[in-house]
Amino acid sequence: MKNKTTNRQKIRTVLVGVAASPGYAYGPVRKTESRKFSLDSSAIPASTLVAEEKRFRKAVDTTAKEIEELKKVAIERLGEEEARIFDSHLMMLKDSMLIDPIVDSILKDAHNARWAVHSTLSGLITQLENSKNEVLSERASDLKELYNRLLSALDESIPKRPPKKSKGPSLLVAHELTPGMLMTVEKDDVLGFATDIGGRTSHISILARAMQIPAVSGLRNISNLIEEDDLLFLDGTGGMVILNPNEDDLSRYKEKLSVYNKQKQELFMMRQLEPMTLDGKYITLHANIELPMEADTVLDFGATGIGLYRSEFLFFRKGAPSCEEQAQAYAHILKKLEPHPVVIRTLDAGGDKLVSDISATDEANPFMGWRSIRVCLSRKDLFKEQLRALLLASREGHLRIMFPMISSLDELREAKRLYQECRTQLLNEGVELPKVKVGCMIEVPAAVMMVDARAKEVDFFSIGTNDLIQFTLAVDRTNELIANMFEPHHPAVLNMIDRTVRAAHREGIPVCVCGEMSSDPLSTLVLVGLGVDELSMTPWSIMECKKIIRSVNYEDVKATARTVLKMDTAESVNRYLRQKYLQMIIDLGISSFITSHDVKNPMDKNA
Repeated sequence: MKNKTTNRQKIRTVLVGVAASPGYAYGPVRKTESRKFSLDSSAIPASTLVAEEKRFRKAVDTTAKEIEELKKVAIERLGEEEARIFDSHLMMLKDSMLIDPIVDSILKDAHNARWAVHSTLSGLITQLENSKNEVLSERASDLKELYNRLLSALDESIPKRPPKKSKGPSLLVAHELTPGMLMTVEKDDVLGFATDIGGRTSHISILARAMQIPAVSGLRNISNLIEEDDLLFLDGTGGMVILNPNEDDLSRYKEKLSVYNKQKQELFMMRQLEPMTLDGKYITLHANIELPMEADTVLDFGATGIGLYRSEFLFFRKGAPSCEEQAQAYAHILKKLEPHPVVIRTLDAGGDKLVSDISATDEANPFMGWRSIRVCLSRKDLFKEQLRALLLASREGHLRIMFPMISSLDELREAKRLYQECRTQLLNEGVELPKVKVGCMIEVPAAVMMVDARAKEVDFFSIGTNDLIQFTLAVDRTNELIANMFEPHHPAVLNMIDRTVRAAHREGIPVCVCGEMSSDPLSTLVLVGLGVDELSMTPWSIMECKKIIRSVNYEDVKATARTVLKMDTAESVNRYLRQKYLQMIIDLGISSFITSHDVKNPMDKNA
């Protein structure tokens, strides 16, 4: 290995991936590799089945103890809230829906414990990895963590490998990194990390941001290109790494680091400031979350509530969660955010969100099939269980309930009827309930065409721009052949948003945008100009968004919105917006925009 590293030519290589955690780092590489396990699928004697089951359950106990130790380390480094990431692993180890199939594989199919773990968990991991939903596919890493730890606990013949001794601060490089792997390394020894796979919403990325460790994921093959002790420059803000950087790279690194530290201090100060334009227009900024534990930190990012909690993530297991389990999860979020509002979207299964025992798997076009509110109105038992749980949890905070993918007034009225039925039942049982606002999402063209009638039926609108763009333009953004046609600034999309806002305001109800448009600076300026009242986005985008809002006049962006509504192509809209606001965005140092829009920052003139 040493000779290979010495003889290999040091070639400068630039790789672009996903900006998982902001910041910059430079230093030597330390490679981290997953352990390989030997597996045997042959049947074991019937006389050993009970003993093999006991061996598996002992491995479960051993794994649980290891995770508890990792959680203690996380608590010491980050505090109780961030350490909750490991609670999800412990909950899975206690979940009979996960453990029972492994036990059945041992006792009924005569498999050894290692093969039972492998065959059961690898199938679930593959299902998650193949999901088109980014967040869901990244949750596969949680199962991989359990998979590796259980197999390691069952592999008694091989002694556990001691952790590598630190050679000093370095950059971790791996095919995939898990929270457990990160917790086994001293924080001061980690300058940053780069991985082949992963994304911004994975648990390892969430931990990296909490620990303020710069990270880039989704680099595909960096673990094969790099060797131990190679030098690496990592740009976690822009999602780029440079293997064997030159002197110009290092000069820019020092300049970027200096600018980043100043911007970081500015954004930290921004948390306490109001998201208000220069001429006094207030725009509410909320956070989107997927997991209850994420509610613990959203206020630290400057959010004033949660604009979208995707409740379907409670259902990503075999068997739907009980009313009690759901109520507990919802109550946790409401307590953490009290007195701020929390918008919880009812179950949105189907399409790219495959929920066990609920979603249909053989539909020709699942995005336009049996999904979302259609599932709930077909499975009224499931829907009423969730509505009851939401109402019980509403006593703990400021709850708003939102129905997704409503395409007709009949659907909306039936959903409201079932909600009222559950509410009446609880009141008759003597349960005191606060007033809860009920709204619906605007994400299909039919909803926009009937938006005036719909505005009379609900307390608020939330525009789901991801689906609205997809359905309006007939473009599947996951299809690489036409992904460039997924255009947020298409005149049809902008006019639909404008029509929705005007209808809502005529009835005196607010409008929120909770799709990805809300966190893009150019789109933010247009949405504010169109009169959108609230923007909801990933938590780490909030302070940058606030910075942009505080840098413009409402009357100016309102005039801009009126101008682009008259344009007839997305190209002309984008050209106009860039000409008017691009330099301002660069001057504000909104690096995520500069990278995602392929804008040449003056700082990068030599790139």
